[in-house]
Amino acid sequence: MGYQMRSYRWRTALALDTGGSPSSNGQENLGDNAGLGRTRLGTIVRAAAAQLLEKLNAARKNFPMKIFLLLLGFYTANALATILGQTGDWDVLVAGVVVAVIEGIGMLMYRKPFTTPVGRLQNLIVMVNYWKAGVCLGLFVDAFKLGS
Repeated sequence: MGYQMRSYRWRTALALDTGGSPSSNGQENLGDNAGLGRTRLGTIVRAAAAQLLEKLNAARKNFPMKIFLLLLGFYTANALATILGQTGDWDVLVAGVVVAVIEGIGMLMYRKPFTTPVGRLQNLIVMVNYWKAGVCLGLFVDAFKLGS
């Protein structure tokens, strides 16, 4: 009676999704990065590079509109700080409204994935988030102008 040896393929639990597709003979498909070998580090490096490339390609979508909204938010912050803050009567009310708007946009943008709206409304929220980032940047710069 002989023992029959079975080879088991262990699946490693990694923080990054490796996205490797096993080929027909059970070996991992190495693709263009065969120089890194079949090590865990090589798999992590390939997965990180793929994720970085995906994020860079996603950031290029609507890039001019994102820059325009960031600059519009910067201008809005400067207008709020100079025009409405000129008399000093509206400072507290304007600060409260700005904080409420920024927190509301943040709530819509960063809520849990299963409750986020889909389609055009989600794209609108993402674009308004760029405007919010410009407002925060503008208020940050104005605070440094006042401090100097």
